[in-house]
Amino acid sequence: MSGALTQAGAKFYIAVDVGGDAVVQNSDLDLTAYEALEWLEVKGVGNLGETGTTTNMVSYDEHATEVSQKGKGISNAGDPDVECRRIGDDPGQIEMRAATLTKSSYAFKREMDNSPDATGTGTTRFNRGLVAGPRVPNGGNEDFDLEVYTLGLNQKQITKEALAGV
Repeated sequence: MSGALTQAGAKFYIAVDVGGDAVVQNSDLDLTAYEALEWLEVKGVGNLGETGTTTNMVSYDEHATEVSQKGKGISNAGDPDVECRRIGDDPGQIEMRAATLTKSSYAFKREMDNSPDATGTGTTRFNRGLVAGPRVPNGGNEDFDLEVYTLGLNQKQITKEALAGV
């Protein structure tokens, strides 16, 4: 698929066990480990904040130089907000709420709707981190009932590009 890609049709998931409960993932995962997990869609997601790595640029000034010396510092894997239209009985949202009650990390997946053909898979991004919230933005009489979760990601994002079917 070529051209600009929108977020329309994308889906957001949390990793669960066979019983449908969110599974703690406190260690880094590789692509094979992410793909082996069971996934539960979190319904009603309207906005997912920025993911990916941001690295601090540190500098050191010396008396004898005109230009600061720079180096890479610590990286942050992201702290995106996940905004959902509140669905009280959605299993995915129930597991997000449960994850907020722990100090453990969980695995997440975002599937884009950009498969090259009808039997292929879209671009998939995997993340792992803490879950905080939910915050309720409230609003006016024409605003939706929303919940907003913050993910404290603690592993670099892994991306699997879209693939055509076989």
